Amino acid sequence: MNDPTTDRCLVVVPTYDEAENIDRLLDAVRRAAPFADILVVDDNSPDGTAALVARRPEFGEQVWLLERPGKAGLGAAYRAGFAWGLERGYDRIAQMDADLSHPPERVPALFAALDEADVAVGSRYVDGGGVANWAWQRRLLSWAGNVYVRMVLGTRVRDNTAGFKAFRRDALEAIDVLASESNGYSFQIENTWRATQGGLRVTEVPITFTDRTDGQSKMSGAIAVEALSRVLVWRFAEVLMFLTVGGFGYVVDVVAFNVFRAMEPFRSLDPAYARTLAVVLAILVNYIGNRAWTWRDVAAEDRKRELALFFLFSLIGFGFSLVTLVISHDVLGYTSRLADNISANVIGLALGAVFRFWTYKRFVFRRAPASEPRREGVKVSSRPA
Repeated sequence: MNDPTTDRCLVVVPTYDEAENIDRLLDAVRRAAPFADILVVDDNSPDGTAALVARRPEFGEQVWLLERPGKAGLGAAYRAGFAWGLERGYDRIAQMDADLSHPPERVPALFAALDEADVAVGSRYVDGGGVANWAWQRRLLSWAGNVYVRMVLGTRVRDNTAGFKAFRRDALEAIDVLASESNGYSFQIENTWRATQGGLRVTEVPITFTDRTDGQSKMSGAIAVEALSRVLVWRFAEVLMFLTVGGFGYVVDVVAFNVFRAMEPFRSLDPAYARTLAVVLAILVNYIGNRAWTWRDVAAEDRKRELALFFLFSLIGFGFSLVTLVISHDVLGYTSRLADNISANVIGLALGAVFRFWTYKRFVFRRAPASEPRREGVKVSSRPA
């Protein structure tokens, strides 16, 4: 390398029945990234994949083998490989498939992107990226799956299901990768999402993904279903926390209003005074709950600005009930008590909740945007310490 540093790089490759591909993969990665070590994590492949790795001339020096007792899933294999690398002090850790679908020649570019990013994603869906040997149905499913993930989780990463990535070691520690539980595509999605949730710098490096020519794909319907369902669970967990905080704030609002109405001087004043004070108290309680729980992992860049925006959007959100009531009662002519309650306390509250959730997440508890890395040569050592 032109400008080596003391950084140590590791490429983690999970395998199960990859005897037809493993030697070609190791040769290709060694040619492209001679500065990096390679760890093969084999799940007791019956076709002898592990034995082929152990026969390599670089075995025990720059090619390593972690044998596991049985097939336990892609995510579990990667977690084991990441743990192995972190325990041995590697600074940059990449992951890739063994079937040569991920281009080995792009490994240096992924490591290079970590000069200024925390996570580098080998992406099919940015300028310069693409796929080869895919039928149109698979292209459509992959594209639609990524659109689904981006919409549900709100990430700005275009290739959320990518399995070709590189991480700085502190990024792996920050996202607590060893505590994740998902497998398959959901494992790839979860780590990218955790990185963006934590405000880490995520960049996408264009690659061309080529479908395997030898061996059997490990993709299955169950893996796809797991990915789609877990995405909803992750998003629902955040929404559930938001709604729980909002429900508590609603109780505070109602109780405070009635308490204030029974106290002097509010007892002899217009109820609007007690109502206003109760709303302010409820908004403050909601802010504390969302800051301390729902979005506790988002750094507060400017607490005064954050609080001011929270109050602004909260007041606008509360106004949805009034607007829907006016439209229903005065414009459309639905004047019954049931209609008033449905318009104000069902439709209005629901619209207000959606508005508040979106504005809180987008503008109040916003995460720092990822910065783009320079496109420079990778800075790594040629040998591990």
